[in-house]
Amino acid sequence: MMIDEKPTADAGLRRVVRANVIAVVFEVVVPMVLFYGLRAAGVSQWWALMSGVLVAGPYVVWTIWRNRRVDLVALVTLSVLVLSVVLGLLSDDPRTLVIREGWTAALGGLFGAWMLVTVFLGRPAQLTLGRTIAEVKRGAEGAAAWAGRWDTDARFRRGLRVNTAAWGAVLLAGAVVHVVLVYALPIDLISVVTTVVWFASLAGLIAWHVWYLKKENLDA
Repeated sequence: MMIDEKPTADAGLRRVVRANVIAVVFEVVVPMVLFYGLRAAGVSQWWALMSGVLVAGPYVVWTIWRNRRVDLVALVTLSVLVLSVVLGLLSDDPRTLVIREGWTAALGGLFGAWMLVTVFLGRPAQLTLGRTIAEVKRGAEGAAAWAGRWDTDARFRRGLRVNTAAWGAVLLAGAVVHVVLVYALPIDLISVVTTVVWFASLAGLIAWHVWYLKKENLDA
């Protein structure tokens, strides 16, 4: 008797998507809405910014407790929140709290730089990341078969290198733009402008990613 693994794979993928959507809501959308809501109510920039930290913090701690582990995303988010609290306690200048925006962008830029390095040294990052996605969708055997194409398919190797380079370049360029915006814009505009720029670039990158994977038959 054969067991259809597709429902399980689809359920796993839905859980991953749902978890990321919830994370964006609590770590990006809620703090931004709270900031502008408090500013409209006449609250100072410092307290409006700090409120976002105080709201996002409990959610991150809860996810760590729920998963019983500290993954990379949680570690980065937690480091940003801790940095924000420390800077907030050391200074009453609201721009010091905005430094966390630059810190987040810098980490994204470092990740992009790492992806670019992997294009030329060793195997591209998308091979590792794609295998993780393939395991969620297809199981261990399906993921191994997908990754095994690296050894036999020249088009597969070239496609993964191009895709990895595109992601790395966009993330690195986005980090530079993000940091410039953080220190050039008025404080009240930083949150909305950087969020719009980030999601616009990410949406464009994902659209290209999906198109390119189908075009080159790279889908994990």
